[in-house]
Amino acid sequence: MTKKYIFLDADGTLIDHDSNQIPESTKKAIKLAQNNGHEILIATGRPPSLFYGIDKEIDCTSYVASNGRIVVIDGELVHGETISREIVDKVLTYFEGLKLDVALEGMEKYVVHTRHTDLAEKFSDRFHIEVPMLFPNFHQENDVYQMVLFYDQPDFKKFEEVFPDLAFNYSCEYGIDINLKGGMKDIGLKVILEKLNLDLKDIIAVVDGYNDISMIEFAGIGVAMGNASEEVKKHADIITDSVEKDGIYNLFEKLKLI
Repeated sequence: MTKKYIFLDADGTLIDHDSNQIPESTKKAIKLAQNNGHEILIATGRPPSLFYGIDKEIDCTSYVASNGRIVVIDGELVHGETISREIVDKVLTYFEGLKLDVALEGMEKYVVHTRHTDLAEKFSDRFHIEVPMLFPNFHQENDVYQMVLFYDQPDFKKFEEVFPDLAFNYSCEYGIDINLKGGMKDIGLKVILEKLNLDLKDIIAVVDGYNDISMIEFAGIGVAMGNASEEVKKHADIITDSVEKDGIYNLFEKLKLI
């Protein structure tokens, strides 16, 4: 079989939300696929500072982070798309006026500009990650690849009218990812496709979240986990089982990767 490049979303795909662990069946499937010559890559909305060693746990040296704004191949940064300080300034000023908090993601830090509500804590609990440290004006001396608006109302798309250069996308019930317009994780896949001169038919993306839709639409084979929402499943070529029901292992068997 031709070598396949398999991009795995982190939360809800690679990691079981309930246990906050990578299931043993998933680890086994990944190891078998790697032994068969296939490449496993992580494609996540998380910044590298929130990986907590999951890349090392599955022996992964290439990944897409911050929804496509950071791309690393074999440990080397090959793509980094930052949000300008001017735009970050405008975002922080606007939402501070609304008493809403915004997190900033750098390469090595995950911080929050203000603390007006408890939504940052709820967001962290939802994804089993650290609560962002308070660091006002982090962006003045650090690159920012992505922001997170802590907001729990369904009308978040209205903010795109205020900031036409930015895209606001649902992450969970407590937070909204803020990125430059022009794509999401598909950006990272396109970078890797070009850098490694790959054929699109050899790209497989396995996902569960709304921020993954552009990635499974772009990939040669787009797979939704059984625990994905119905909206995500609509865009998938294949639907596998849930993460806690050996979804990755069963998928790899079905695709004859193992």
